[in-house]
Formats: sequence, structure tokens, C-alpha cells
Amino acid sequence: MEFSILVASFMSPSAKIVCVVSLLTVAGLMLCALLIYGSLDRSRVMAAESNLNFALNQLRSSVEANVSLGLPLENIRVAQDLVEQARAGNAEILAVEIFSSSGISLFNTDRGSIGEPIRETWREAIRRANGGRWALEEFGDIVLGEPIRNDFGEPVGYVAITAAGAGRDIHGNAIASALANRLAIAAPLALLLVGALSALAIRQAEQGLRRATERLRSTAPVAADAEPASGELPRLVDGVKASIAQHVAAMDTTAKAILALDEDDEADAAA
Repeated sequence: MEFSILVASFMSPSAKIVCVVSLLTVAGLMLCALLIYGSLDRSRVMAAESNLNFALNQLRSSVEANVSLGLPLENIRVAQDLVEQARAGNAEILAVEIFSSSGISLFNTDRGSIGEPIRETWREAIRRANGGRWALEEFGDIVLGEPIRNDFGEPVGYVAITAAGAGRDIHGNAIASALANRLAIAAPLALLLVGALSALAIRQAEQGLRRATERLRSTAPVAADAEPASGELPRLVDGVKASIAQHVAAMDTTAKAILALDEDDEADAAA
């Protein structure tokens, strides 16, 4: 801490400005990287949710089409093929299950779970959904469920899809790694560019200030036909000095005129 304070005390004002601009540049790049990460991650999540919703709707519609024919849910044998096809068609899906309204698994990609009751967390999610689509996160995975209805709109069962939540983390880590690699290349280049431009701008400003200071310290009057100085500040200084010289000359002329009038008045009084 003391070393950093000591270094800062020996830094010139221009070097401090360059450091501040460089730090702001790095902060801006990091903010851009975070925004890009958030945008890409949200896009990936939306795409994954869209795929899961499509698979869920397609499976529910296929089962409901068989229910509308008057078949009991447990007698729709093609449902087992449907759940297995739904899982095979999406690598993010871990399991697909169709269970009765009482919570007993009827068709499942895990055939060993057929006939087993669903977990209590699923029952609670169904109760909270109040007859609509339900979702929960369990063991790091995402479960989406939807009721299967008959022609009268009454739920005769439910279909649930379990998707791997770890895939989202893997994708997020891949995005973060890619952005970090690009930031490691872009940040030094941006620092060099910003540092060089800042140093150049500060040097030009210092030169203008130095020339302006020299002209202010100079007691020589600015000739009317003198060549204009280079730089805005030196030209401004020359203009101010010329204006002051004009006002001083005008004041001298006025003072001389007043003295001349006083002398004439004294001469008249003596006569």
C-alpha cells in the first residue's frame, strides 16, 4: 500500500491521466464482455426452453389425440414409444414420464420406475400450478410438466420432461472462457492504443499551454502584421494581449488629451 502511494506521488499529472483513461478503458471492455455474456447466455436458455416446450407440447398433443379416441391413458401402449422418441430427439432431455392423475408412473424412459409413485416435490408443483404447466428445479436438473386433458378439459394424467441443468452451466462456462480469451487479447491492445492516443493528446495540450505561457510572460507587444501563432491557446493569448495593448493605447491617448486640456486651461487662467 505504501509503495503504491509512493509511486503515485512521483507520477506526473499527465501519467496519472493516462492511467485513469486506461483503467476506464479496461472497465469498459469488462462491462461489454459481461453484457455479451449475459446476452448469449439468455439466448441459449431461451433456445433450450423453446426446444423443451416444443417437445412437451408435441408429446402432450400426441397422447391427447389417443385419449380423445376414448382410450384410457394407461391403455395407450404407443405412449411408451412416444416418450422414448421424445428423449432420443433431444440430447438435453434426461427422462420423459407420463403418470396418472393419482401420481402413478404409467410410461417412463426409465422402465424400472413404471408403477412407482411420483416424488412429493412434483405433487407440490402440480398443486401450485393449479391445473396449468408446472416447473421445478431438482438435483440441478429442470423438470417441466403439463396436464393431459380429455375432450371435456379434465386432466387424466400428466407428462413431465426432465432436462439436464448442467448443460446450461457447461455452455455458460464455454462462453465465459471464449470471452476471457478474447478479452486477454483485446485489453492489452486497447490499453496500448488508448495510452498512446492519450499521451499524444496530452503532449499536444502541454505544448499549447507551454507556448501560451511563453507568450504571456513575454513583454514584447504583438505586432498587428505579425504571423498568427499556431494553436488555439497561443492565438487566444495573442488576441488578449493585442486587445489589452489597444485599450492601454486608448487610455494613454485619453490621458494625454486630458492633460493637454488642463494645460490650456491653466494658460488661459494665467493670461
